[in-house]
Amino acid sequence: MVELAILCAAYAISLFYRGMLAVIAPELTAELLLDESRLGLLASAFFISFAIAQIPCGIALDKFGGRLTIAAFLLFAVLGTLLFSVADSYSLALLAQSLIGIGCAPVFTGTMLFIGRCFEPLRFAYITALVISIGSIGDLLGTTPLALLAQTIGWRGSMQLIALITGLVGLLCFFGLGSDKPSNSDETLTRMLMGMASILRIRSLWLLLPMFLASYAVLMAIRGVWSGPYLADIYHSDPAERGLVLMAMSVAMALGTFMLGWLDHRLNSTKLVVLASAMLAVIPFVALAFFPRTSVWFAMWAFVLIGLFGFNYPLLMSHSRTFLAPEYLGRGMAVLTAVSIAGVALIQAISGWLLEWGAAAQLSLPEQYRLLFTMLGLTLLLASLIYSFSRREGDKDQPSVRILASGKIAVASS
Repeated sequence: MVELAILCAAYAISLFYRGMLAVIAPELTAELLLDESRLGLLASAFFISFAIAQIPCGIALDKFGGRLTIAAFLLFAVLGTLLFSVADSYSLALLAQSLIGIGCAPVFTGTMLFIGRCFEPLRFAYITALVISIGSIGDLLGTTPLALLAQTIGWRGSMQLIALITGLVGLLCFFGLGSDKPSNSDETLTRMLMGMASILRIRSLWLLLPMFLASYAVLMAIRGVWSGPYLADIYHSDPAERGLVLMAMSVAMALGTFMLGWLDHRLNSTKLVVLASAMLAVIPFVALAFFPRTSVWFAMWAFVLIGLFGFNYPLLMSHSRTFLAPEYLGRGMAVLTAVSIAGVALIQAISGWLLEWGAAAQLSLPEQYRLLFTMLGLTLLLASLIYSFSRREGDKDQPSVRILASGKIAVASS
């Protein structure tokens, strides 16, 4: 349907922004005089603001619907991209990244909410994976096409072109999406905020939270920021070669998302598929930790495997949504998205600090990246261990959360 196509376009723009720094990071680092910790924080600024903005986004989605919320927020992304294109200092680039993160904040949550309202629960993971696979075109555009464009008109000119495209997508959302203002849109702000806070009181979700924090975070630590510097530092790759390697990883992410959604649909065991995919994603991190300097092709295939098995976020959301009352899907998904994106910001900031510490300790570049890959692999392994004790999805006695007329929180849990 037309609405899904428009939301795919918006999601593609959001994915582009999440991974664009990996391609232009070496040039950006040289021009703005960034060290590893500053680059890590610059990359995490998008995700920090993205996570914080989930609070107003969740409220807006439940009160005004996706059409107005996504279109309005994308204006911040346009402003941030234009500011980024003229940034001549680290602080200005940091502000620009934060505005872009705010602008993209409601896109994925709004898309999932739309799917949740239009399709039955059993098809949620499959349809979500399909939309993500199509939207991954944006991730692909942030690889070789961005590298070639940056070589032709510079990274600043590239950002100005992207700002124009983002504005056009925002207009498509405003004029092309149907009105989806919820029936409970007359709720007070206090009750909405209480509804968001109460999501984290659902005990069945607690063992899922570490996986929300870690799974997407370790994937984006590679795809979103450190793959570019790693390829440049270890193999002296130029922008075209970096773009080619990242394109292969992005294709693997798109195919892997669809593959995991298909497996979930066939096996009807979301938890099993999530666990298996996470453990398979740990293997290439182990390989990179043991062999941080082999060849560009070895690194590419390791990144491909991480992309193929690492993006299990739609399945995690499918698992968790069975614990949420239907009228609080918007806020529930926003809270869980905030947790996931906060994990990305945290891991990227920590990884930047770790690499800077390795440089200060006079470790060689391969040893510095060995530390990075070890940390990311152990983080995902620990989260998988905790997740393995979570409740299986689809139980008939799923907990739900509701806000009573009195304003009190009612949480049912086993």
